[in-house]
Amino acid sequence: MRVVEVYAGAYASGKSETSINRARQYAVMHKTVTLVDLDTVEPAYTLRPIAKELKQAGINVITQPDNFGLGEAASYVTSAQINCLSEKGDIIIDVGYGAGGLDILDIVNNIEKEQNIKIYLVVNTAKYETSTIENIIEYVDFAKGSKKQYTFSGVISNTHFGDETTKEDIINGYYKLKEACKQIELPIRAIGVDEKLAGEFGMKYDGIEIWLYKRMMPKAFW
Repeated sequence: MRVVEVYAGAYASGKSETSINRARQYAVMHKTVTLVDLDTVEPAYTLRPIAKELKQAGINVITQPDNFGLGEAASYVTSAQINCLSEKGDIIIDVGYGAGGLDILDIVNNIEKEQNIKIYLVVNTAKYETSTIENIIEYVDFAKGSKKQYTFSGVISNTHFGDETTKEDIINGYYKLKEACKQIELPIRAIGVDEKLAGEFGMKYDGIEIWLYKRMMPKAFW
């Protein structure tokens, strides 16, 4: 059975980096994987500038194909995005931030028929919206969509301060998120770690998988 994974999160949580690097994980395993850009909330970022590099890494990319509106950003969705689930293999979907982020899933054809769909919230405790246990709990509810029709399968711990991130930052953020998740009964699926810090972590921390990130989104800003 194929996997369909959706990644949401607050602004600058790292949800797009998580989506990209999750797709890279599948590609490294020689799996057929499609990465779908459905972030219509923040049009300043689009996967189009890095689509060629991602395709060279073995990832099928569905994003806005041309210029429309401001810079390289597009403010519309294409039939390929709407029908992305017709692609073969595993699907990774990057949606926008905030209450409206998950609402874009309403336009995806046949999403209700997927038997193995997982929706994850990427949490960066360095961001104000998710900086405290109370804020995290509130944001999880806020991010479910304006109609609250979607629920999260789990969360990704991705506390970071860009290039200034330390191992301690990541661990402290993880434990803060762990306490919040205990209260709302959501599992932590993985801990995001910049590949530069790979040597400071093993394959797991506290029993949770470590996902190493190659940072690519700075190239995607139009």
